Amino acid sequence: MSEIKKIMLALPNDRWLDNRHWHAFPYTFGILNSVLKDKYDVKILDAGFEDLDFEETRKKIGDYNPDIFGLSCMSMEYSRQFQKMTSLAKEANPKTKVVVGGIYPTLLPETIMQDKNIDFAVLGEGEYRFPELIESISNEKGIDKIDGLAFRLGEDIKINRIENYIQNLDDIPFPEYSNLDFDKYANMANKYAYFIYPRRFPYANTITSRGCPFDCIFCSSKAINGPKIRYRSADSILKEVDFMVDKYGVKELIFLDDNFFLNRKRLEKTLNGLIERNYDLEWKTSNAAVYALDEGILELIKESGGYQLILAIESGNIEGLKRLNKPLSILKKIKPIVKKARSLDFELGGLFVIGTPGETWEEIRKTINFAEELDLDYNSFNIATPLPKTKLYEMVKTKKLISEDFDFNSLDFKGFGKASITTNEFTPEELQIIRAYEWDRINFKTPEKTTKVAKMNGLTLEEVNNWRISTRRGLGLK
Repeated sequence: MSEIKKIMLALPNDRWLDNRHWHAFPYTFGILNSVLKDKYDVKILDAGFEDLDFEETRKKIGDYNPDIFGLSCMSMEYSRQFQKMTSLAKEANPKTKVVVGGIYPTLLPETIMQDKNIDFAVLGEGEYRFPELIESISNEKGIDKIDGLAFRLGEDIKINRIENYIQNLDDIPFPEYSNLDFDKYANMANKYAYFIYPRRFPYANTITSRGCPFDCIFCSSKAINGPKIRYRSADSILKEVDFMVDKYGVKELIFLDDNFFLNRKRLEKTLNGLIERNYDLEWKTSNAAVYALDEGILELIKESGGYQLILAIESGNIEGLKRLNKPLSILKKIKPIVKKARSLDFELGGLFVIGTPGETWEEIRKTINFAEELDLDYNSFNIATPLPKTKLYEMVKTKKLISEDFDFNSLDFKGFGKASITTNEFTPEELQIIRAYEWDRINFKTPEKTTKVAKMNGLTLEEVNNWRISTRRGLGLK
């Protein structure tokens, strides 16, 4: 192959084929821009952001005519749109090398490579692996030596497992947004998603750690990020805050870490750094580990501009926490944490999981009752979902608690509202019904709670009413 000059980084239009739309902040684009910009001409094609149809998308690919077409797929929910995008890329130019990455290819490389339009799948972290692959394609050698790569050798699919993870996350450059409309991205957000819906605009997302030290049965984190948690330093985090405030004028940062609060020393240094800077900046995380919080940390979070806590509670009883392999201290700590957070005027959300094998119907009711007793501003009830490479999946497969024809590639995946596990205690239909109706009952008990939920999710009261009706009638699946 001749020298590679042009790279297109792309996302499909998630509205294609009647799926719901998610406005994705371009953090991944920004990071890849930074590692590629000095050697290549990089163009962004976000078909969802621009709401492009098939022909418009094909034309934009053909007009740019990239040497490498890099496509990200972060969820099985959009696998059909993802596959449509690979076909459009090859239709625009059959010689374009299609390289895919993201959570879906990382978890299911064998499945993803069944798509003949895909030439390579980058597994796990792409900041170093993707540039290495581009160099190898250009030089026409060394591809088979790259770890964390799926590729074809003749008619055979080869998968090199992930051997290396980036150890010093501070070495990864800050995101570069000069080749996309940052202001438009940063002043739009996903409604109906309170954990990533900002209070203030413009906003930005970032990630300051990778991995998790725990081993919850429903989580794929270790398969994606490796066996150990890795942290960026507080200095790196604060430099990025400076960068985003000075260059882009952001008013809110959302940290998407699995475990932003775990490293106490790093956390305190970061929060004190935010306090010292005294920017006109607010922030939050997409979840909070209850066992990492205490009164002193809550006060620091508030003083530094934090305003929302999404508490990963998961179960309202000890048996449930044991089953999920969660720290048992959650139940002892949660009520004092909620009381203190209330006194500091935090917005509070709760994350709960129902429908784990071995869980009784009575335990499910206890979890729901516990959520109601805590009286948080908003509660998310998620049905236990056997995701790829999780202990939960291996369990339900071994015990034959999912249908024999269960297939991730054909799975009608609709987030954590769709159930697939059957036990002597519950059926998928029962889980979907109780989740939808208890979600409605608990979150909208009073006009005041309804107004608060609307604000947290960026909705009008009319939109909230339509949301409730749709959830009840479609059981959260439409």
